[in-house]
Amino acid sequence: MTEAVNIRRNSFFSFVSAIARVAANFVLFWLIARYYSEEIFGQFTFAQSLSTNFLFLADFGFDMLLITEVSRNRNQSTALFRKYYSLKLIFSLLALFSMWFIALFISLSFQAKLLIMIFSFFMIFSALTNFLFALFKGYEKLEYEASITFTVNIILLISTIVLIILKTSILLISIVFLLSRVIGFIASVFFAKKVQKDLRFEPIFRGFADTWKKVLTFGLFLLFNNLFFQIDTILLGIWKGDYEVGVYQSVFKLILLPLIIPDIFTNALMPTLSRLFSSNIEKWEKTGFLLNKLFTALIMPIAILLFVYSEQIVNLLYGGDKYQEAIPVLKILSVTMFLRFSFESFSLMLTTSNRMSIRMWSVISATFLNIGLNYFFINRYGALGASIVSLISNTFVLLIYLFFLRNLFYKWIVNINQIMLYVFSFIVFIIFLSLENLRIYMAFPLILLIFFLYLYVIYFSKIEKSFILSSEMGITFFRK
Repeated sequence: MTEAVNIRRNSFFSFVSAIARVAANFVLFWLIARYYSEEIFGQFTFAQSLSTNFLFLADFGFDMLLITEVSRNRNQSTALFRKYYSLKLIFSLLALFSMWFIALFISLSFQAKLLIMIFSFFMIFSALTNFLFALFKGYEKLEYEASITFTVNIILLISTIVLIILKTSILLISIVFLLSRVIGFIASVFFAKKVQKDLRFEPIFRGFADTWKKVLTFGLFLLFNNLFFQIDTILLGIWKGDYEVGVYQSVFKLILLPLIIPDIFTNALMPTLSRLFSSNIEKWEKTGFLLNKLFTALIMPIAILLFVYSEQIVNLLYGGDKYQEAIPVLKILSVTMFLRFSFESFSLMLTTSNRMSIRMWSVISATFLNIGLNYFFINRYGALGASIVSLISNTFVLLIYLFFLRNLFYKWIVNINQIMLYVFSFIVFIIFLSLENLRIYMAFPLILLIFFLYLYVIYFSKIEKSFILSSEMGITFFRK
């Protein structure tokens, strides 16, 4: 199998897994938000967000290390699996006990505590399943992950919809979430035994001295990269209660949908860019430049739509009598989403140029900045304050990345083509801001059409359009 075909194949299955997971989660959280009260939705999303954050503590970079080590040394995969599984088990138990501590000793509503206990087991099975998915990726068997993820999320979606129609307790719905992860884990073990015949879940606690530096760098980055963006929900739950969490999460889940786009591209391109940094710096820079242009082009119309038509979007999703306080929150988070897209290409360039430590210290600093500012902003402004701090902390990270890649910033951003796009986008923004009463079903296709014509005719050159769809960009699964 050629490299181009392999990239296309892996990218396709990575795309299927990501879409199945994100689409199912969005639909489920939307239904829960719409048909349950703000307080109940807040309790559910607080427990789920807590499990997500502790999942990164459980993972702590071991999945990434397993992928890279197995892909290089498949003849030693059994020993590598047991080695990293041992560490994964320790960190998973630490995450589990930490969630129990919060449920038992932090001042929360009784139902929120029960949900945390249920989601603590959800987190454990998710961590173990993700570790087996990492094994699949090491063997480049992404079709196993895709089939499991797709099937499990379909089961979860159908089961939860039935329970919502029956108006069952949110506790029962959370148990269904847990059971879906148990099913996914069992299926993963079945496929893992196909990939690695002598698969053994026996921990070994030796030979870690040479791996701790890698573990700490990747682990701390993954943990704090998630924390600085999502810790707002946890702080809201502790300092303001279930209602404010419900308001915040009703629109936070919405902006997570577009953020799947850079994840798919970066996952597909990371191996290619890592190779190019060692072999062809010029092509490494050119590929990153086009990726940055592509991200900017994709996010502009989405951000404008979410900002200008935030009221219509909230009313359309949840009805005209719920989550009205979320409208200004969505406006601010739409700007935050734009910034996230803006620094994804720069963060990828840091990673592939062996400067992961810069990213690690940036997100650690941003997390503490987030906590400090939120103490004042959340207590005074609730969900709106959390969204403001999210914007500030993401801006902080972007500025650090731009400082260390300032040579790329001047080439990529300070040029006539990019400046023209910003000016054009601002003009479109002002026009549609004056037409905010225009129905969204009319505004949406209009904005997309306007940007498509500008991007296709003016923004991207013929060579750039050809290169974006080439195997070098790693996204050739979009081509026929």
